[in-house]
Amino acid sequence: MNTYIIDPMILYWATVGSVLQTVFAIIGAVNLIAAVGCIVGWIYNYTMMAVYGPDSCSYKQHKQYKKVCQRWTIITGIIGVIFVTASIFIPDKDTSYSMLIAKTVTQSNVEWTVQQVKEIVDYIAKAMGR
Repeated sequence: MNTYIIDPMILYWATVGSVLQTVFAIIGAVNLIAAVGCIVGWIYNYTMMAVYGPDSCSYKQHKQYKKVCQRWTIITGIIGVIFVTASIFIPDKDTSYSMLIAKTVTQSNVEWTVQQVKEIVDYIAKAMGR
């Protein structure tokens, strides 16, 4: 029975995490761009409200669109910030491998390896002395 030094599932999840990081970054960027577009619409409708005055029919439409733009600015902005933040904190493949190495290479593992190498060298030295 083979026992793995490093579980292959860890390597798989490192790749999945890297892809997920990219997808989250794209979704976050698109949402932040949409939020900027909504801000532009918000400003446009606000200025058009000032142009038409409160008595006109267009004023009411622009006031309604301004509220829609405000709502969508908040929604897309929050979603964008959440996804961009998630993409920052999800480790990519290189970071995952570095963390795996840091977890695996401990002082006791290094000492055990050095001890094994010493025993092999002593064995070879004894075998050659015969």
